[in-house]
Amino acid sequence: MRIVPLGASEIRVAALIHKEAFGFEAWDERAIADLLAMPGAVGRLVVDPTIGPPEPLGFMLLLFVAEDAELLTVAVRPGARRQGIATSLMADFFQLAHQRKATNAFLEVAADNVPAQRLYARLGFLVEGTRRDYYKRPGNKRVAAHLLRRPIA
Repeated sequence: MRIVPLGASEIRVAALIHKEAFGFEAWDERAIADLLAMPGAVGRLVVDPTIGPPEPLGFMLLLFVAEDAELLTVAVRPGARRQGIATSLMADFFQLAHQRKATNAFLEVAADNVPAQRLYARLGFLVEGTRRDYYKRPGNKRVAAHLLRRPIA
């Protein structure tokens, strides 16, 4: 697996991966393009280089503002999960944050996304707050978002 910059030519595949990972809540190409166009935004794509052309497996979008580093989203194709892809992306996130001299990493995670919560806890993130009824689920169900923070070492 290899992590490469996510640029304009990869936005379509990023939107597809986000759709596979998040269903009806997924960000479309325009939303991803708009986020990447923001000052301080960075996109990273994981590819399997053993397949020609390299197969995209997951991606993340980051935002660096002053001394803060925020994970906007991380998405891995369902068929590629449990292979360390999200963990590798997070290690890349921490490395980029360290290079940019960020002091804290932030993210939010849905209260019903237990696998992601376990990953973030294992990586040292702590809950700093909660946004009630933040995410919308099928059947008009609402789910809280946990706001997490971790110092950058």
